[in-house]
Amino acid sequence: MKKIAKIIRNFFRRIRPAIIDGIIRQGYNKEVPRTIIIEPTNICNLRCSCCPHGNSNNEGREKGFMSRETFTKILSNIDLPIKDINLYLHGEPMLNKDLDFFVSQIESLKGVVATLFSNGYNVDMEMLRKILSYKKVRFSFSMDIINKEWYEDIRQPAKYEKALEFLHEIDAVFAEKNRKYDLNIMYDNESDRQAISDKLFSQFKRLKNLSFGSKFPWPDHFYTGDLSRIQNKRQSCLYIHGILSVFWTGDVSMCSFDYSGKMMIGNMLENKYSEIYNGKQAKLYRKYFLLQRWDKLPLCKNCLIPRFRNKTKNFTNNRENETARRHKA
Repeated sequence: MKKIAKIIRNFFRRIRPAIIDGIIRQGYNKEVPRTIIIEPTNICNLRCSCCPHGNSNNEGREKGFMSRETFTKILSNIDLPIKDINLYLHGEPMLNKDLDFFVSQIESLKGVVATLFSNGYNVDMEMLRKILSYKKVRFSFSMDIINKEWYEDIRQPAKYEKALEFLHEIDAVFAEKNRKYDLNIMYDNESDRQAISDKLFSQFKRLKNLSFGSKFPWPDHFYTGDLSRIQNKRQSCLYIHGILSVFWTGDVSMCSFDYSGKMMIGNMLENKYSEIYNGKQAKLYRKYFLLQRWDKLPLCKNCLIPRFRNKTKNFTNNRENETARRHKA
């Protein structure tokens, strides 16, 4: 009887979202995320194999940089409480010469921090210094510096030796500003992750957190990911209910993997954040997703990410932990 009851509970647990959120609420999402992504540019200085930029024949959106006027207008249209603005998406944010202005505007918002993601290659150190003069900003660099072969296979056409030089320069600037940064690495071999993290923490004194993960297969660009990690069972997708992505033009997509702009739901130059998040198109997409109408979803119908098994591992600088323990004692 217990086994039958468990099967029944699991069945209703699976169909509840479709009935409650899909049919009754018609895709309306009551809980709005406290994070929003704003794209400074979709231009990149690298053509990495882990990203659609790595495909020389890729089709994407019009290339360009977000202007000060566009950014200011977008901020004025955020009418719901948020805590974090991520400045990144489908390009290298440090290429936008107005990036320090964007951070300065976020600095003036109460209770909001800016988080920047960069590939760390050929970074403008003076721009980095300007940005670090603001207190409410966090940095995370994606640099797969396992070894020369691994790095150069992914971060094309970057060179491993130059990447190490740039990271040492970055580390020095963060030391100068008395700040910390995070590092993201795509590497699946669990057996030597600890040794790699120990080595990196000893080399780069301002490195605070280190995360390892797998290569994601982007929708319509499956070559970017490790397809050996695709499983038959489909998991719930975090992106259809989650953080909205604002492109450099002000257009808004429901998914941060929407490289070509196939799931647009509005424009932040024309509408408020609240009007877009639970607007007609956003609710319609969520409804179709919850009812598993993949044929109605231009990006989701060819997406492998809900079936992708990502192997992640996070490390924190042990020196900091040891220092904290000594002070506490």
